[in-house]
Order: sequence, then structure tokens, then C-alpha cells
Amino acid sequence: MIEKITPTFAVICLFLTSCSTDIEINTPALQAKIENEVFRSSIKKAVIYDDGTLVISGSSGDKSISFTTISTDLGTYKTAQKTVSKASFQKNNAKFISKDGETEGEVTITEIYNNEISGNFHFKNLKDNDGNATNFRNGWFYRLPIEAGIIEEVIPEEINPCLLNASLTAMADGSEMITDNHDAMLFGADDASILITATNETQKIEIVFLANTIPGEYSFTGSGGYSASYALNNDKSSALSGTLIITEHDIETKCISGNFEFETRSGAQISNGSFDFGY
Repeated sequence: MIEKITPTFAVICLFLTSCSTDIEINTPALQAKIENEVFRSSIKKAVIYDDGTLVISGSSGDKSISFTTISTDLGTYKTAQKTVSKASFQKNNAKFISKDGETEGEVTITEIYNNEISGNFHFKNLKDNDGNATNFRNGWFYRLPIEAGIIEEVIPEEINPCLLNASLTAMADGSEMITDNHDAMLFGADDASILITATNETQKIEIVFLANTIPGEYSFTGSGGYSASYALNNDKSSALSGTLIITEHDIETKCISGNFEFETRSGAQISNGSFDFGY
């Protein structure tokens, strides 16, 4: 009796084993075990860029992973050797990324055939902004079609030369005030204004005027389109009266210069003021 059952049981086991094996799948796949959950990507892709870097990424619902290698050649790429330049996992608003000297991991490319790429990966100690860590284990990708990517040219933001040479000086109650921090910014949608701010360790001057102001002379008030204030040791007082003279205002280059003087409500006298700014 036992001799008849044993072979039959063995055949059944062999049959079930072959049925449960996924190694013969023919569809692209990307998955990994993240902490104690298996992440299976529903959207996945492999993109190779002109400089040779490969980015593999996938997402499912509110979760996504990605990692980058410096090449698509067969072999193993390691974070320690900086041949893996970046790895990340995002869930909802939490994003874990690889950190130099902290994250350990590797990506192995095992096959490229018919413009499809396969391999495996694992990462340990990816960090979020709060220092929390996560890991990838048993990660693999199978027959992901390789797409061509284009590296977007980064056009450096043009710096207004007037910002580089910004300055504001004045006499405050008879003593020279030299500022070392300067800023000018537009604010407001309708009837936009320009706010000039200049400070040093103990003093601060703010000047506000309409963005469409043309060269000319204007009167300061405590509020409204043309106003100013002076603060000493954080004790701020607005202008009671005074004059603003715009000597130059180029709306296209956003450069503006002028002179000013005013008396504050607390009695501080600001005179011989001048500024040269960009915004």
C-alpha cells in the first residue's frame, strides 16, 4: 500500500512544483520586498540616456521605486563603488533615497536580449528626511523593454547684474548706516509693488513703491503706494513724512536706483539715503 502511494505522491508534488514556478513567465516584471511587503510594479520601464546611464523605475498605486546605474553592460553595480548613482522609494509623501556612505546595495544586470533587460537588486538603509530607513530585498526585474531617454539641457538661470551689485546706504540719526544684506521683490497681483529691504546687524530699512513707478519724486506716507520704515534693534517705526526720488527704473532689466529721506513716527531721522537694486 505504501509503495503504491509514494510514487503517486511524488508525481503530484512534481506537478504542483512545476505549476507554481514563475521562472517561465514571459511578461515584463519588476518587484522587490520592501520591509515585510512585496512590492509588485504595475507600471515599469527601463530608460537608457545618451550618457549611458540606465534608470529603472516602477510604480503601483501610491508607491514607486527607481534606481540608476552608470551603464547597461552586464555585471554588478554597487553603491560603494558609486556605479549605482541613486536609488529611491516613495510611498505617499514619504520619500526614501540612497545616501553616500550610508546606503549599501547593488544592481546586477544578468541579460540584455532583444532590447529587453533583466537582473536583480537589493538596497539597505535608504533614508527619508527624518532619518527613518527602509530596505529593498529580493528585488528583480525581468525583460523590461529598453527605452531611449533624452537628457534635458539645464539652462542656468540668468542672474540680474543689478542684484550682484545691490547696495543701500543712509544716515540714521546722523550716523552712517551701511547695509550688508539686500533684497528687492515684487509682490501683489493687481497694482503690484516693489519691496526693498536692507539690513545690518542692528538696523533695517524697508521701502515700498508701485512697480510701475517711473523716474520722479514721490512723497512717503506710513502706508499705501509709497511707504518706508526704519528699525533699530527690532524696534520698527514707519515713515511719518519723507521723499523718494527714483532716478532710474528699467522695467525690462528690472534695475532700479534712487534716493530717499524720511522721518519716522518715533522721531528717527533718515537722510542722504541711496539705493541701487535689481528685482
